Amino acid sequence: MSATAQHRPIRGESLFDESFAFPAPLRTPAPAAPARVAVVGAGVGGLAAAYELQRRGLAVTVFERTARPGGRIRTWRFWDGTHGELGAMRIPGNHHCTLHYIREFALPTRPFVNANPDALYLLRDTRVRRADVARVVNGYRLAAGEQGDPLTLLDTLLRSAWEGLGEHRRKALLAGDVADPELERLAGTSLWQFARERLSAEAWDLVGHASGLLHYEHASLLEVLVDYFGLFNVDQVELVDGTDALVRAFVAALRPGTLRLATRVTAVRVDGDGVRVHGEQLGAPVEEDFDYLVCAVPAPGLDQIEISPGLPARQRQAIRGMNYASSTKTLLHLRDRPWEYRDGIYGGGSFTDLPIQQVWYPADNAVRVPGTDRLTARDRDRSHRPAVLTAAYLWENNARRFAALPEADRTRVVLSALDKLHPGIVASVDDVVHWTWDEQVGLGGGAFAYLAPGEHARYLAGIGAAHPAPAPRIFFAGEHLSVAHAWIQGALQSALDAVAQVLDRVSLARAA
Repeated sequence: MSATAQHRPIRGESLFDESFAFPAPLRTPAPAAPARVAVVGAGVGGLAAAYELQRRGLAVTVFERTARPGGRIRTWRFWDGTHGELGAMRIPGNHHCTLHYIREFALPTRPFVNANPDALYLLRDTRVRRADVARVVNGYRLAAGEQGDPLTLLDTLLRSAWEGLGEHRRKALLAGDVADPELERLAGTSLWQFARERLSAEAWDLVGHASGLLHYEHASLLEVLVDYFGLFNVDQVELVDGTDALVRAFVAALRPGTLRLATRVTAVRVDGDGVRVHGEQLGAPVEEDFDYLVCAVPAPGLDQIEISPGLPARQRQAIRGMNYASSTKTLLHLRDRPWEYRDGIYGGGSFTDLPIQQVWYPADNAVRVPGTDRLTARDRDRSHRPAVLTAAYLWENNARRFAALPEADRTRVVLSALDKLHPGIVASVDDVVHWTWDEQVGLGGGAFAYLAPGEHARYLAGIGAAHPAPAPRIFFAGEHLSVAHAWIQGALQSALDAVAQVLDRVSLARAA
């Protein structure tokens, strides 16, 4: 998500630091009893699980269906070494599991520019700096109390719900417990329903487009609250060498032969005191035995694996029914950076009501002007060198409609809209890459879990339960099991939970 607002302290904000902390028991890799563990899925969660288990002396094999590790971390590299992010692109400062590994692997970071007053709005055919938002507001028929900065209006709207919960309910929510009647009520309310009770249709159209949240208006309000207050009210960083630097670091830290690419797991069978994995690699059958298994694939991919004995009906329904959001991006490679040397934009994002929705600028040449919220060039010469622009970042219905177009039409739509935002920029474009997460093999069904109204209570309680009870051999991980949906933090946190469960079972087996 990409809503931004000027940060104001929130009562209970430290709850996010507590909720997203790296688990203390795993900080020291105490040796465990010998055991063989299969990990299905080489996304960042699966890689972290394998890394932590191997550090404790367990024998680990990672099966990955595709020809590359990383899952929904996908850094696209162009011929000249420039890169852009087709998946995860930023790390909030309270995502302590993610930051733990960034520090452990000594990966260089720089500030991610989430808000830039010199970036643009293009709404209702009016193009202005975000700092000059009043000129856009005049194009909407707003009530007296709805005038002003739309992001301030959004902040007031969401803050009324968040602070009204009280600390005890916020703690419960971040622990995944929505049994409280008030939490259940908000979980069953969509962002649109909540907004329309408090804003006019015109105000919501303005706020929704200025923040991007219009495209998540059918999501559960609780999803939006966690994202907004826990993730966008803190500083963020990006990895200098691309987000896939984290993936490459995990892979390099694994023992040779751990990772089996292009290997599809089709069935997992618990048999006596072990787990048998069935699958295929390049057409050849695969059949191997393990003591335990960590399944670290998204819910749509998990639904394609036969598990025996079968999962409980409620768990199967949750896996099959959980809502996944759609997301597409278009990256442009340009010979130079007109948005910098013409428009003075260094990092951040511009928001529009055009089909491209959002445009995000590289932050590699951005430096903050001391004592201000403005950014300027780190190196004026760099503005005339090649760069990668995220020229379209689309969500939900907007993303699905865009993805349905032929590739040539997608390119035409993006370039036409971008030329309205930055006239003349198309002359600098020399390559285009479109990416749709709905279409990716093994990840099909959406970009990330994002719950619809009612799904918290219906699905979250049982979807990640270890199997089979009471002596489980199969454990589950993935961002869909965490409260931090759509983020690397969620994948890592759930993977670390699975690691702790495996180690508990290994310890019990040794004591028996």
